[in-house]
This record gives sequence, C-alpha cells and structure tokens, in this order.
Amino acid sequence: MTLPVGQAVAPAEVRAVILAAGLGSRLGGVPKAALRHAADGQTLLARHAQALRSAGVAEVSAVIGPYRERLLPLAQAGGITPLLHTLDGPSLIDSQRLALAAHAAAAAPHASLLLLVSDLPHLSAEHLAPLLAAWAQRPAGVHALMPVVHGQRGHPVLLSPTAVVGVLAQPPDAGPAGVRAWLAAHPQAVQALPLSDPAYVQDVDTLQDVALHRLALP
Repeated sequence: MTLPVGQAVAPAEVRAVILAAGLGSRLGGVPKAALRHAADGQTLLARHAQALRSAGVAEVSAVIGPYRERLLPLAQAGGITPLLHTLDGPSLIDSQRLALAAHAAAAAPHASLLLLVSDLPHLSAEHLAPLLAAWAQRPAGVHALMPVVHGQRGHPVLLSPTAVVGVLAQPPDAGPAGVRAWLAAHPQAVQALPLSDPAYVQDVDTLQDVALHRLALP
C-alpha cells in the first residue's frame, strides 16, 4: 500500500472506540470494562469515556461482545454508542476490525480513530492530552501514533483514515490482520511518542491486578 506524503497535516476530528469485548477468562469470567474503582465505584468503561470527553473527543463508541447484559446498560448510561459483535468468542483482531469498519462507515472522511483497550485503570484526560497534541502536530506521512514507556508500547493508538483503510484491506487469510500487523508492515508511518507515566501500559489481567490497582469486581 502506498501511503500519501506531503508537508503538513491539518488538525482533524478524532473519534474513539473502546475495545470492551474481551472474555475476562483470567478474572473468572468478568468483563474488564465493568470493573469498578474501589474509591468511587466508577467503572473502567465510564472512566475511559469521561477521560476521552474531557480530552476533547466527543464521539465515543465501545465494541461489546460477551456480557451484553452487564455492558449495554453501562454504555447507555454513559452515552457510549455500542458496537455489538455477532461472534460468540471474538478475538482482539475481530474487535479491532469491527471498530475500524464501523468508524470507516460512520465517520467524517477526515476523522481519525483513537483505539483504546478497556482495562487501563489509571488512564485519564491528562494522559490523553499529549497524545492528541502530538497527533495534531504530526509530520506528514505519519498515519499512526502510540505511547511508548521505557521501550514498552502502550495504549491508546491513534490511526489516520489512511491507516484505518489499510488495516481493513489486509487479507484475513494472510496471517494476523489487525492493527499490530499493519503497524509492523509500515514502520515509516508510525510515530512512537516517548512518555514516562506507567498509566499507558498498566492493564488488568488477573485478580492480583484487580487488588493491586484497587479495583472491585462488578
């Protein structure tokens, strides 16, 4: 795929999709997006949506697969547009492709996509601000941006319309065809933003993580 280049990139609208369709198997079958902060009872899904809106991202959707009965009411209460899987056990790549396809179908032609996992317990608007600022000022030819903390790639990732189309154009029978594969195939189009805060890389996989980050099961 030939990527467009030029001299400048104008600021454009950014829309967000939260990936909340995981099985939560290592949590005993609990949706991570429904985990709550013990201090205030706010769910991770609500916290992420609030952070996005406070950072200036008005349009927020969430990919939902299993646990619809728990997550749909949370999405509706938070004004989050649900993107529902038809697959029983969707993979991360399945969720990414659903998110990207919905964005491509609904977004304005020049809207970028912010893709966010649902289990970053400490991510706030203050963490999103430097990413969005760097994205608005990115050099021409950059079609993806992500935080990197001490060499570890974090979340969220920002994708241009060109990158969204490129990910969706990957043939699914040619191996993994998600965002990571596209980034690996187009390193010249990727900007890694060095940051130091662990909030970009701290996620929740186990019950020990739940306790460590002072969360509560739904």
